[in-house]
Amino acid sequence: MGYIQDLGMKAKACKGRIATASTMEKNDALLEIAFVLRRCKAEIIEANNIDIENARARKMSESLIDRLTLTEDRIEGMAQACEKLVALSDPIGEVVSGSVRPNGMSIRKVRVPIGVIGIIYEARPNVTVDAAILCLKSGNCCILRGGKEAINSNMILVELMRKAVSCAG
Repeated sequence: MGYIQDLGMKAKACKGRIATASTMEKNDALLEIAFVLRRCKAEIIEANNIDIENARARKMSESLIDRLTLTEDRIEGMAQACEKLVALSDPIGEVVSGSVRPNGMSIRKVRVPIGVIGIIYEARPNVTVDAAILCLKSGNCCILRGGKEAINSNMILVELMRKAVSCAG
């Protein structure tokens, strides 16, 4: 089995757990992610500095390096995004529309998780957090593929989010 197939199988195996997570469980995980991002700013910036050094060695443009760069303010913005999602209502289970047929049968259109979402993006490590927390709030597993330029930043961010979700149960 190849790497991508293995990754897909692992994501598929955990999609049921996240799809059935309660609003409180998802919100607790999001708040824990916000907490960990704030607590581990120094480690995130340290990993990001390696990516920035590598980008400069590859002579990437300053505009790309700016997108790659994580500052304390940008990390705080990611943590605040987690908190803003907590404040939103849970989309899962929301009845979008419905009707009752002449025979009495009730038909409803209800929001449900998709399951596994794959997201490919470039050298923007903040997207790693944004994509993951949006998928978490909507009850979906995600497979993230960020650009190689942000590998160190993405690895620390994913590691921290995994720990946070685990701590939240």
